[in-house]
Amino acid sequence: MIRTVAYAVHVLSGAFWTGAVLFVVYAVLPRATDGDLSRESFADAAHRLLMVTRWTGVALPVTGAYLVWVFYRPLELLTGTSRGWAVLAMLSLWGVMNGLVELGILRMRREVDSDVGWGTYMAEGFPTEALDGAADAPGTARLATVARPYLLASAGLAVLLLVDAALLAGGIPG
Repeated sequence: MIRTVAYAVHVLSGAFWTGAVLFVVYAVLPRATDGDLSRESFADAAHRLLMVTRWTGVALPVTGAYLVWVFYRPLELLTGTSRGWAVLAMLSLWGVMNGLVELGILRMRREVDSDVGWGTYMAEGFPTEALDGAADAPGTARLATVARPYLLASAGLAVLLLVDAALLAGGIPG
């Protein structure tokens, strides 16, 4: 029963996170880049993506570690099988993707408040309140331009993560 719950939470969290990244890149980023989206709406979308990234940044490693413990003992199964390497690739993709989302949104936040430190950013993210009193802050298009390379790279990694998950679900031979 615990294994089933862990697997369900893991898959649903991964789907939610990759879907959120792909949605922001497909539907939100182009409108922001064109200036068709308000700064507040774009900052809100970025902040929500950040919160999804952080929530799944807890759920995925916890459930993933449990699933590795269940399915890949002894640990040589991680380095000695194709499935194990696919799991390690997934872990690597997840880590880089997580970092890219964090860095892209941090860069956006620093466009608005260049003095924001890492601790404040980690505690607050990019709430729309950060835009208050920043009349000279850059517009939506500038914020989108700053975040764009990070979010595009994250979307590419999201696709690779989904392909990796499909290979694992479809059954990679030993």
